[in-house]
Amino acid sequence: MADRADILAKLTEIIVETRGVDEDECSEGATLFDDLGLESIDFLEISFRMEEDFGFPFPTDDLGALLTSVGENSTTADVNKALDSLENDFHIKFDRAGVEGVEPFNADKLRGSVLKLFTIGALADFVQARSEA
Repeated sequence: MADRADILAKLTEIIVETRGVDEDECSEGATLFDDLGLESIDFLEISFRMEEDFGFPFPTDDLGALLTSVGENSTTADVNKALDSLENDFHIKFDRAGVEGVEPFNADKLRGSVLKLFTIGALADFVQARSEA
């Protein structure tokens, strides 16, 4: 397994080549969608490249299903299940108190808040966890 610095370097390379951003924009805390301006198609390409370079893709289909599973009629249990999945399945580390749109429930705020959790560091956490499994 590669160390975190190697993982971050490879992810930066993938993102620079895929999105065309400058390498200095690719800090560990840079959000993929807000800071780097990724769109869905970019994220799919990154997932394919992760599979080539790390041996497994980022589960974009599962993420899409998760993001659409919480909507206007969702319960607190639905939201907590989705947040549990982010932690357990996607290996994203976050403070639940900082996630907007949970209380009071607002699907749009929740979706935006969840997308902000996707940073280069979060991808590195995912790669490390999957590599160790």
